[in-house]
Amino acid sequence: MTLHGILDVSFWQAVVITLAMTHLTIAAVTIFLHRAQAHRALDLHPAVAHVFR
Repeated sequence: MTLHGILDVSFWQAVVITLAMTHLTIAAVTIFLHRAQAHRALDLHPAVAHVFR
């Protein structure tokens, strides 16, 4: 019996997906929360800001 979860991915695919999602999360926090919200050093288009939010 194999357990691949709901997405039916292998162990290494799950590792790659996890790393990619972690990278996107760090980028979103850095760009949106730190640069755009905390310092107001970056003006984002309202649609882009909505996606980050």
